[in-house]
Amino acid sequence: MARLFISLTLDEQQVLNEAYQHGEKRALRRRAHAILLSHQGYTIDQISSILKVQRNAVADSFKQWKASGLEGLADKPRGGRPSILNDADRASLQQLVEEHPHQLPVLQARLQGKTGKVFSRSTLRRALKKTVIASSESDTP
Repeated sequence: MARLFISLTLDEQQVLNEAYQHGEKRALRRRAHAILLSHQGYTIDQISSILKVQRNAVADSFKQWKASGLEGLADKPRGGRPSILNDADRASLQQLVEEHPHQLPVLQARLQGKTGKVFSRSTLRRALKKTVIASSESDTP
């Protein structure tokens, strides 16, 4: 069986090291680590043992790296149920929060009346979290 090692340039090593140490998602950090370990001479079996993943997962990471570089190691978007509240609804929610902070039942009733959509308190909480995160990201320079 042929051993597969990935040779990296200094720039690629720096990019992967940054992704490994500071990557947003755990899966990206693990995949970057696998590529770095391969560059250091570890076999696929050793890497799968170190990272506690299946051998195929390591081999897939290698293929993704060779095909697309760092972008290939990131998770692909996944499908799911569409959000009940769209961006315009969340903008309305932001205005209502400014008028009625700390009053979930009031927020829920007013937003349901304004949008004509029926949703649970859990949906409202998720939308509030998204709204707070989005507004804090837009406030940072």
